[in-house]
Amino acid sequence: MTALLLFLRSREVPGGTLCAVSAMVAVAWLGAGQTGSRHAVTAAALALALGVAVLGHGLGGPDSTPDTTAAIRWAPRRALHLAAICVLAATVVTVVTSVPAGVVLRDAAGFTGLAALAATLFGRRLAWTLPVVTGCVSAGIPAVPEPFALHLLTWVGQPPGSSAALTTAAIFTLTGVAGYVIRGPRRIS
Repeated sequence: MTALLLFLRSREVPGGTLCAVSAMVAVAWLGAGQTGSRHAVTAAALALALGVAVLGHGLGGPDSTPDTTAAIRWAPRRALHLAAICVLAATVVTVVTSVPAGVVLRDAAGFTGLAALAATLFGRRLAWTLPVVTGCVSAGIPAVPEPFALHLLTWVGQPPGSSAALTTAAIFTLTGVAGYVIRGPRRIS
């Protein structure tokens, strides 16, 4: 148990979780409206983006050297950490908002993959970038079926039955998770 507590403290998880949950509840609650309305879906997406961005800060420690030199297997810990971020974000937003759980879970998985990808490419300090940019783009551009490029760009706000949105979220999730679990966060010198 001590190893888990040390891991959580080194990743600043307790403080990050408190801030992320508070922010997700506030944003999702302020945007809650009719079930499936565009406003509610946008607010849920922004809440997820914000929560995953805050929790993504814990995808690496203050010193990135132990992540690559320690004599422990990091892959299971990294995978569990990503799963915990996704489940926590999806649970909080699902409880607060009226958006269908399938949309929330799809978006939470996609945002978690984007945060993992950003941590792998840019380091833990910039793990927030890809989820926040994607959330803001989806909030600013209405989710429309045509043209197809715009449909993919606004995958977060697409309705539950959108196979393109599900495929886009799955690609971001698998790419980000694979990169982060295998390589870990980028070492910052």
